[in-house]
Amino acid sequence: MLSALEIAKLYQKRWQIEIFFKWVKQNLTIKTLWGHSENAVNIHVWVAISTYLIVAYLKHTLKSNLSIYEILQILSISAFDKTPLKELLTECQINQNVNEQWDIFN
Repeated sequence: MLSALEIAKLYQKRWQIEIFFKWVKQNLTIKTLWGHSENAVNIHVWVAISTYLIVAYLKHTLKSNLSIYEILQILSISAFDKTPLKELLTECQINQNVNEQWDIFN
């Protein structure tokens, strides 16, 4: 039989796992898994965590005001662009002017 203190410690450890998975769901983009084996899931999660940490380090290094999500969006559409990362992330320009957009409904 477990003591109240042991049960409390187990619950605390379980809660830390729940917090980690909540963070994973909120911060890592894992829409579908590459495989369903334990190894495939481990690799997928570790690649996602590594990517997140690299982007967080890049944000810190460049002192960017962009969020990690915004940086990931820029990188996803610029995957084959030869523009240097520093230039991509520091010269964030809004290229759309509302007055210049086409009116497709008239």
